[in-house]
Amino acid sequence: MNKRYNKIIGKKAEDIAMNALKQKGYHIIDRNVSYKQGEIDIVAQDGQVLVFVEVKAKTGHNTGIPEEMITKKKLERVRLLGTIYLKGNNEPCRIDIVAIVFNSDYSVNRITHYINVY
Repeated sequence: MNKRYNKIIGKKAEDIAMNALKQKGYHIIDRNVSYKQGEIDIVAQDGQVLVFVEVKAKTGHNTGIPEEMITKKKLERVRLLGTIYLKGNNEPCRIDIVAIVFNSDYSVNRITHYINVY
């Protein structure tokens, strides 16, 4: 897959994840927050808790599942980015993952929301 394709699929996955989170009552605060260390896909509020959401997507089942792309190193990076985002504020927060599998026609096969993964 090329970078352009990955960017298009990534944006579509983030749009779907945002809508799924909104349906669960989350308030979306920010999206694609970039720092030199990386990017936070979605920042949301769930009640009193600030949530840093990592979105992972795959097309079809031949290339594995999106959950396989979540490593300890990736979660540590999201944690670091969350710390930078908070700018020293002591606020309750957590990291969630939204994993999306697309069918070959790019319709959604599955959305799974993992809460408080790290």
